[in-house]
Amino acid sequence: MTTPAPAGAAPTRPRWRLVLALIGFALWAHPSLVGLPCAALLIAAPDRFGRSLPLAALIGSASLALLVLGGGSGSRLAGVTSAYIVLVTAAFVTEVLLHPGPFLRHALRAMAFAGIATAVLIQVIWGTDGWATLAWEATRQAGLTMGFIVQQAPDAFPLYEPIVRFVSVTWPGMLALQTLAGLALAWQLHLRLTSPALGEPLARFRDFRIGDAWVWGMVAWLGVLILPVSGALQVAGTNLGLVAGTLYVLRGAAIVAAFAEAFGISAVALVIAAGAAAALAVPLIFVLPGLCTLGITDTWYQYRRRLAARRTNAT
Repeated sequence: MTTPAPAGAAPTRPRWRLVLALIGFALWAHPSLVGLPCAALLIAAPDRFGRSLPLAALIGSASLALLVLGGGSGSRLAGVTSAYIVLVTAAFVTEVLLHPGPFLRHALRAMAFAGIATAVLIQVIWGTDGWATLAWEATRQAGLTMGFIVQQAPDAFPLYEPIVRFVSVTWPGMLALQTLAGLALAWQLHLRLTSPALGEPLARFRDFRIGDAWVWGMVAWLGVLILPVSGALQVAGTNLGLVAGTLYVLRGAAIVAAFAEAFGISAVALVIAAGAAAALAVPLIFVLPGLCTLGITDTWYQYRRRLAARRTNAT
């Protein structure tokens, strides 16, 4: 176990990892999901040198400009996303300031509040038809993206319809995952740019864990697959299963990383193996369910705790 960094101390991870993470996130999700929370955290942090305020103003202005441009494009989905980003930013910073604690708890509470508030806004402004319109716009965007991919790689045509159908149903869950990643990056950026910061750095990836209650998300997802429930419950359960399943895959990957470190396997070897699995669809089909199962069973077996106890007994 490593000694946790003191409050306000800069994390020890190399900066290039943070830069690569930011680039990858910008290609995957809305940049303002990082920029706006980062600017708000920089403003809220007690920077005794005052150096972070100009940077916060620059990042915040750029993020708000992107939100205004996206929200004013005429797309309901873009407008909903912009409103959600503002709500989740306000909720996250408020949670950090009022209830100091671990990052993941702050992020999940902020996401829950922003999600409920956004759902209420959709219902009030557009009614029940608003959800169908948002699903249609998500389907259209996924169709355009997959159409471009198929043009470049015709062999991907069999994946066109399944991916478009999947995106049309799971865009709320995907937005939740993007939010979690964006808030984590914003948190790490604020830690590097302020002194003292508002909290502790994120734990090492190999120490990543989630609350045991998340297993009920998987149970709910399996329930909507098996039981004859309404369409709304199917969509809600599928999105909950996507978020919970992804978190359990990350938990399983963290367990693999912890055991790899214990047995002297380098991180480079793990990255190469993950890249090979991602390039070959067949191994990936087995890897992801395996990691998810490993993460779920860790709820009861506590693999890393047992590994640490065994290593302690061995010494």
